Amino acid sequence: MIWQCPLCAKPLTLGKDTWHCSNRHSFDRAREGYVNLLPVYRKRRKDPGDSTEMLHARRRFLRAGYYRPLVDAITALLPYQSGRRLLDIGCGEGYYLRQLESAGWHGHALAGIDISKSGVRMAAKADSGAQFVVSSNANLPVASNSVDHLLRVFAPAPDSEMLRVIKEGGHFLDVSPGPDHLWTLKGHLYREPRKHPAPKLVEGLYPEVDMRCCFPFELRGHEAIADFLAMTPFAWKGNREARAELERQGSLVLEADFILRRFVRRK
Repeated sequence: MIWQCPLCAKPLTLGKDTWHCSNRHSFDRAREGYVNLLPVYRKRRKDPGDSTEMLHARRRFLRAGYYRPLVDAITALLPYQSGRRLLDIGCGEGYYLRQLESAGWHGHALAGIDISKSGVRMAAKADSGAQFVVSSNANLPVASNSVDHLLRVFAPAPDSEMLRVIKEGGHFLDVSPGPDHLWTLKGHLYREPRKHPAPKLVEGLYPEVDMRCCFPFELRGHEAIADFLAMTPFAWKGNREARAELERQGSLVLEADFILRRFVRRK
């Protein structure tokens, strides 16, 4: 069991309709199957996280298979092991967890957290096997030393929280943008584009694997280009006229550049 009460940190008992702790704090299970463990006082705005529009655009883009090489790299670095639990922090609409399940992971061994209620709702509706929770990565409702594998794809989270929840001997797979990620697109949208800086080490965890996953991909059609722009920060950043011109193009060739680092928490 990995879940703990976000109000008092007591273990949660998972009922069919309600999760509750020994201090009688209870959290209803939504119709779609997820549970909201984000206290109102920890919200900075009414609906934090990615919007429904961004999430649907991301789902269409990812389902089209443009990032298949990244999926293959993630599943290779996180092979299924019986009895192990995996938590995806910043899971969005659940795409990478579904790919892990397709690669051999059992749904009951998978869980996802995201601050976007819309994203978690979409994830839960698409995958009834995994557990999904609405929460912030800054205060994970997860017991200390309870997670065998932690996955983070482009999501911010404090090192101290990640280190707290990972078991001794457990792994953390971090996926971050490489220096050349979407460099051509940045050249279109920014007067002075900047390359992504190198990701920092995670204090308290020891690196096992450090690799880059680089590949080109071509967006074909106005809808595919619009979806890609809508699912990224480019939806509101960069030159608006240049962005509108890109959306009018029939195709767009871009470069993906990811850095994948797997860490272990030593005993």
